[in-house]
Amino acid sequence: MNVTHTAPSVTLSDFYAGEWSDSLDEAKVNIDVRLAYAKSGAMSLGRKVDEQITTVLDSTTQSTITYTVTSSAAIQASLIEMVEALDANSVPNDGQRYGVLTPRAYAQAMTVESFASSDYVGANGLPFNDGIPGHRRFRDWMNVKWCMLPSLPGQGTSTAKIFVYHKNAIGYAIQKANNNVASSENISADITWHGDRAAYFINHMMSGGAVMIDDTGVIEGNLNDTTAIATS
Repeated sequence: MNVTHTAPSVTLSDFYAGEWSDSLDEAKVNIDVRLAYAKSGAMSLGRKVDEQITTVLDSTTQSTITYTVTSSAAIQASLIEMVEALDANSVPNDGQRYGVLTPRAYAQAMTVESFASSDYVGANGLPFNDGIPGHRRFRDWMNVKWCMLPSLPGQGTSTAKIFVYHKNAIGYAIQKANNNVASSENISADITWHGDRAAYFINHMMSGGAVMIDDTGVIEGNLNDTTAIATS
């Protein structure tokens, strides 16, 4: 079968996100400030993971597809062309294909009837019921799970980039994190009292890195992300 057995290598980078919570400030509000900072820190490092992964997606050597947004028909054709590029590379169509779009690119896609209408998108895809409640979920169209990601390269500019890819085309490595308060996930959290400052320090930390495994499974699209949403 001529299977390639080359192990990809990735260097883990360290990241921290911390915030002070003054004890007397906490006494003046009726919310759990430490919990709010803990959630904020975790989401901050989550965005860092997104950034690392999209940087790797942006390194694909596959031909770039132009995402044309002049009309709904052109938008639909562009989305189909990106999926077609995966098919042409013999990327498995096994339910593990993903598409990430900028907020404007996603809004443009919503002008496509077959993308937005329940007549074409099944009941499971329309209400975005796959994913963590309250967090990013996916719309299943052409057997690709589509979502909006605001941190894509060039977002909001004339040189924005979007991607479709197979889950196994990229990898993400994390440090070992046994018995931490993040339930052994890659983001650890620590809340420590500092008497010299009469405050708690809410800190988050992680080590991680993304790597390309097979760039034939990553297709890039480019678009002018400043173009008005198509009306026809």
